[in-house]
Amino acid sequence: MRTSSFLAAISLLASSSLVLAQTPAQACNGYPSLCAKPYSEVSYATTHNAYAYTPPGALAANQDNDIPTQLKDGIRAFMLDAYMPPSGATNDIELCHTSCSLLDAGPLSKVLGQMKTFMDANPNEVITIFWENAGNLAPAQFQTVYTAAGLSDYIYTQPVGNTTWPTLASMIASKKRLVNFIDDGADASVPWLMEEYNFVFETPYAILKGAPYPCTVDRPKDQRKQLYVLNHFISSSINVGGQTADLPQPGLAAQTNGPDLVGHINDCQGVFSQNPTYVAVDFYEKGQILQLVAQLNGVTYTGKGATQPSTTTSAGGKVQSSFAGALVAGALGLLTL
Repeated sequence: MRTSSFLAAISLLASSSLVLAQTPAQACNGYPSLCAKPYSEVSYATTHNAYAYTPPGALAANQDNDIPTQLKDGIRAFMLDAYMPPSGATNDIELCHTSCSLLDAGPLSKVLGQMKTFMDANPNEVITIFWENAGNLAPAQFQTVYTAAGLSDYIYTQPVGNTTWPTLASMIASKKRLVNFIDDGADASVPWLMEEYNFVFETPYAILKGAPYPCTVDRPKDQRKQLYVLNHFISSSINVGGQTADLPQPGLAAQTNGPDLVGHINDCQGVFSQNPTYVAVDFYEKGQILQLVAQLNGVTYTGKGATQPSTTTSAGGKVQSSFAGALVAGALGLLTL
């Protein structure tokens, strides 16, 4: 009887070992080797003005793909601009570029719903949102929209002054895997909406076509922080009706997000002696940002490549005329990045 039990135990152990051997390693943000890395030691492909993809071909658009497509392709950090909804409602936030008259991508509630759908379906992904509080909204208004979207359980809070960040695996295990920074207006009443410049510094963002790519500390002024944003997108200035606007450059994005980005990363690695935490670009599907971020993370890119838009409307014609008319009428301010 004992021999039979022993053999049965050996058989069970062998079958259990077989199951364990066949279980794939956990992947964190797509790669098993990232699981043991602290959040602060991982680089993230980031979209500048991630919401600004509509209408297609608009002069103010910084992206060609919507946010669900960006998530699917591997973008893991998103720069968003917050404005008061045109209706004046305080239970939502509008995503606009400089002015809701110039580019209005609709309510934040829709985008957060899309992010929750992705996070629910992809439990091993860590996401970051950067907020430009252009509309000077109170943190409580952000909390209202996040709560309504069902994201409260996903939100992570890093204590100010603590330079030890959890690993991606521990964030995933705790389900606290949505990091949120805001550039202005943070307060203790909503601790998860973290003051960006307590943790992050940024390189300059106003880079004109043909100008050098800088590796200096722009925000907060001359103050190094643990994490940093490499702002890598260019614009050109136009003057319409006596007003100047800086416009994104989709036609140059393959060069900007390819060889130029390689050079910028290398230069800033030399200056700062660390990899950029967030690599922020326009028109991310052009060039090699996903491959380059994988390289920064010490992994071999295994994605299928970024989704290419089915059609691209050239900036000009009616869009140009409409934009110029708005500037002449004084309805819009300067286009900021």
